[in-house]
Parts: sequence; C-alpha cells; structure tokens
Amino acid sequence: MAVFLLFISLSCFLYNVFNLRESSKESISRRLNYIKQQSNDIIPEDELGASFKERIIKPVLENVGKTVLRLAPKELIANMENKIIMAGRPYSWGVKNWLGIQAFMILGLPILVLLLYIQLRMNLSDLFIIILASVTIGLLFPNMLLNAKIRKRQSEITKSLPDIMDLLTVSVEAGLTFDSAISKVVEKMPGPLAREFETVLQEIKVGKSKKDALYQMSDRVGVQDLRSFVSAVVQADQLGVSLGRVLRLQSEQIRHNRKQRISEKAMKAPIKMLIPMVVFIFPVIFIVLLGPVVINLIDMFAK
Repeated sequence: MAVFLLFISLSCFLYNVFNLRESSKESISRRLNYIKQQSNDIIPEDELGASFKERIIKPVLENVGKTVLRLAPKELIANMENKIIMAGRPYSWGVKNWLGIQAFMILGLPILVLLLYIQLRMNLSDLFIIILASVTIGLLFPNMLLNAKIRKRQSEITKSLPDIMDLLTVSVEAGLTFDSAISKVVEKMPGPLAREFETVLQEIKVGKSKKDALYQMSDRVGVQDLRSFVSAVVQADQLGVSLGRVLRLQSEQIRHNRKQRISEKAMKAPIKMLIPMVVFIFPVIFIVLLGPVVINLIDMFAK
C-alpha cells in the first residue's frame, strides 16, 4: 500500500513538472504574441513627436477638404492649386487643407455667431448681418492669406534676383556650364529662388528638358524679371549665342529695373505721407498755434 501511494505521488509530481514546463512555454508564447500585437498598435515616435498642427489640425482639414473637393468646381480647384504653388506651399498644405480651412470658417463662424446670439440675445437683423459678414470672411480669408504669401514670396525673389544673376554670370564666365552655375546658386544662395533652381535641377535630372523646366519655374514664381531672364536664356541656348554675355546684359537690366522701382516708390512716398500729415499732424499744429488766440478771443468777447 505504501509503495502504491509512493507511485501515485511520484506520478503526480512528474505530471505537474512537465505540465508546468508546457504551460510556461505557452504562457511565454502568449505574452510574446501580445507584446508583438501591442507594438504594432503603438503610435510611432515620429508621430508622437509631431506638433499639434500636424497630428490634429492637418488631418481634420484634409478630411473636410476631401468632401469639399468632390463638390467644388474644377476651375476653383485649379485656381487654388496655382495660388498654393505660387505661394511656395505654405505650411506644407495642399488644396485639401486650404479648402478645409475655407469650409471650416464658412460653417464654423456662423455657428459661433449663433452661440453668441444665444448668450447675448441680439436682434435678428444684427444677427443676419453678422452671419453674412462671417460667411464673407470665411470665403475671402484663405484667398487673402494666400495672396499675402504670394506677394511676400515674390518680393523676396525680386530682392534676391540681382545677386543670383551676378553669381550665375560670374560662374558661366569662369567656364562652368549653365547647369553647374545653377548648382553653385543652390549651394551658395539661400531663399525661395534658390529652392526653385534646385527644383529645376531635379526636373532636368529626371529627364525634363531645360526649356520646359525653366518656363515652369517662371510660371510658379510669377515675377516679370524672371520671365525675361528665362526667355533670354532659352533663346540664347537655341540660337547658340554666348550665354555669358546674355547673362551679363540680363543682370544689368534687372538692376536697372530695380533702381526704377525704388525711384517710383520714392516718388510715391510724399503722397503717402500727405494723408497722415493732414489727419494727425496738421490738426495738432493748428491747435498749438491757434489755441491761445481762440482762448483770448473768447475771453475778450465774454467781457
């Protein structure tokens, strides 16, 4: 009997030992699978390190913009895309984002006005006017912001164009090819125009002709001096004219145009100064000069 009990106890012990090994293996495998599944669901560190605008605002605007994109006419989309390109793609936003901003403002501002109406209990006529004004702001604000970005970018390009033209001229006259001269501009000069030349080099490398790449760059920028420069370079390349001489002439012409623009702004300055002088300076001068006389006259007639 004692032998039988010892046999049963040993059998149970061995069974538990082997079962514990198997269960431990199964437990480890289950834990590994769980960890692997969780690691696939974890948000990447790059996404966690992104700003609030990139994680929240941009996806929301894209989702709203997708809906608007299906309903908007093609001319509006093409016009918006052209403005975004000319503005240099500010904030790295596309057409969907800007249409999303426009839709969000058109719908969100009237809702905000209604909430204010509930709190302040305004008149219905005032409410209608304010809602109409908010819808107008929602329609115009994105385009106004893009136009401001375009003007700022074109101004920066216009200011940096003479210096870039000088560097191109010196590089070509030193014996470099036009493509190598553009590479020097990309390497040495900062600013949006240097980035546009970098885009031209990349397009030429992937097989686009130099003529098309330069003309598309001038269309993206929209500066008249750059258009003239591109036309002169393309014609010189087609006719076999000395490119160094053409660049020298273009550089002198661009600097002459800049002097003319500065002179024009200087001539407009007195006219622009006249308005604040009439509104703010002249009344103060009249008060200082004529104030004591008026006071003395009042005292004299009062006596």
